[in-house]
Amino acid sequence: MRKESGTKEIESSQKFNTHFKVHKTTMQRTKIEQHKLIVLGMGGTIDKDYPRSTGGYAFEIDEPAAERILKQLPSLNLQFEVRSLCRKDSTEIDAFEREKLVAAIRAAPPSARIVVTHGTDTLIETARVLVDSGAAEGKRVAFTGAMKPERFKDSDASFNLGGAVIATAQLPLGSVVVCMGGNVIQANVCVRDKDTGCFRDQKYL
Repeated sequence: MRKESGTKEIESSQKFNTHFKVHKTTMQRTKIEQHKLIVLGMGGTIDKDYPRSTGGYAFEIDEPAAERILKQLPSLNLQFEVRSLCRKDSTEIDAFEREKLVAAIRAAPPSARIVVTHGTDTLIETARVLVDSGAAEGKRVAFTGAMKPERFKDSDASFNLGGAVIATAQLPLGSVVVCMGGNVIQANVCVRDKDTGCFRDQKYL
């Protein structure tokens, strides 16, 4: 009887340990998924590349430059995923592309860290559409872009992207901000200086 009782205790303990490991693994995966950085590319200057067509002169909007930038950082202690939602100049982005962006952010897991790379001409407009949609609730979203293509040696792309990534780690849930030129500005008060092209908080204009 004691032997049978001992065997049952061992089997019960093994079942508990197996269940605990599975539950722990599931929790770990959920935690990783929640804190993984998601980068959504909407095109714009940051993604412009040299033309591939013979005799081409105009720049072409290529795959998101964010992936190149992040992969070049060997000490980056962050999991990330880069998705291209569209490859357009921001002056050509319309309600259809903005709805795709809203849907992608709405579908992101709770507490998600999200960076949106976007052309600078209508970046603020798209950010405000997201605010009005409510899709960023419970998430942290930072919009960024570049004044010069990432392929240029003197581009501000890496600097702006880095600022946006850091912002998503520090902002309160539900935030939608614009990260450009070393500034982090709430989307609903962000404006662009017509003289300098810089992004600023409207109260400082």
